[in-house]
This record gives sequence, C-alpha cells and structure tokens, in this order.
Amino acid sequence: MLYGPRRSELLALRWDDIDATASTVTIDEGLAFGPSWQDETLVVATWVDTPLNPCNFDQDLDVILRRTGLPRLTSHGLRHTAATHMTRRATNVGELRVAADILGHSPEMLLKIYAHTMPDSLRLIADRIAARAPH
Repeated sequence: MLYGPRRSELLALRWDDIDATASTVTIDEGLAFGPSWQDETLVVATWVDTPLNPCNFDQDLDVILRRTGLPRLTSHGLRHTAATHMTRRATNVGELRVAADILGHSPEMLLKIYAHTMPDSLRLIADRIAARAPH
C-alpha cells in the first residue's frame, strides 16, 4: 500500500506482475470480481486460491489495523494517505509528476486534491524568493 494502489488494482495483482530482480511491480488492471472468476496466480487470494471478495478485503484490513492498534482506515483511506505523503514530500515539479503517474492522476488533479498538504514546501519557496529580493 506504500504507493497507494486502488483496491481493485491490488486484488488483481498477479505474481508475474512482480519482478523481484528489478524491484518493480506492474499494476495494469483492476479486478472484475464475480463468481466465475478463477485465477491461481493472484497475489491476494483466499486460503484456497480463489479471488478475495473486495468487501472481505476491507474487513480483513480492519481486523489487521485493530490488532496492531493503528487508526482505522479503509483501502481508499490508505491510498489517500500514500498520496498525501508523496505530495507532501515532493520537492519539485518532477517529483509531483511522478507521484501523479504512480497514482494514475494528472498532475493538475493531484495538486487540486492534495495542495493543502504542502504548506512546508510553499513556505520554503516563499523564503527562497524573499532571500533573492533586493533589500
């Protein structure tokens, strides 16, 4: 959840989407869950290798968070948290663009939703401009 995948993207993740040598994960589809879906290559599955129902995923996530004492978050809340951290830590436009690409957003959408998380960056820019101004 570090990079904020959508629940459907996480539930559709297959083992061949993971390249351990290159340390990459390719997320290229969402999960159209249904009773006839069978896929034994899913990373997130039930104990008998059937797709996990999205509602059960949220319930399991809730149990894990309660057991660890962490605040309750939905899978979408985890995505929002990851996006907030990526945006807050971005130090330039290039990093914002990468965060937007990872999340599947346009940079404009990312800034529209998460610009409020950047007060430190805005203060830093204002201080740099002030330092350059003639006194």
